[in-house]
Amino acid sequence: MTREERLVDHVSSLVERRSSRRGFLVQTAIVGSAFVVAPLRFLLRPTSALAAIVRPSDCGGGLCADGFTEFCCVVNRGLNTCPPGGFVAGWWKCTDYRGRRLCGDQGVRYYLDCNRLPGAPLPGGCHCANGDCGNRHTGCNLFRYGQCNTDIPELTEIVCRVVICEHPASIAEFH
Repeated sequence: MTREERLVDHVSSLVERRSSRRGFLVQTAIVGSAFVVAPLRFLLRPTSALAAIVRPSDCGGGLCADGFTEFCCVVNRGLNTCPPGGFVAGWWKCTDYRGRRLCGDQGVRYYLDCNRLPGAPLPGGCHCANGDCGNRHTGCNLFRYGQCNTDIPELTEIVCRVVICEHPASIAEFH
């Protein structure tokens, strides 16, 4: 047996131990689909092959298809802030918040829309956050309340939403 044959034999035995033949074929099909459906998104964006091809319309009844934009902490490595390339474009208020989590003591929650900065890239375009139909979408809604950062007049996509407990008008960087 040649060195190359031994290497192929070793690699295939590793793959076989870690996944089934069916699993390997499914993964290969997903990667191939990503190259066909969204080659630039798959090659240039740090994402999985599945995330490159899953769109809100593919999710049926999942959260991704409910029309709401995902929270920034989901798409921004756990941070409750606008991701790079985003800015706070406006906000809305939940006046009778009865939840037990963030802002539960205040009974009021403010939802801030982080829109894409004009000229900044929107990797993946409109897609399910993190390629998961269980997450809401990102980059799909073209909307702006417009109370914040009025020096940026362009209308861009909402990338994600931040939740805070204090009135946004009291925060200087949002003006």
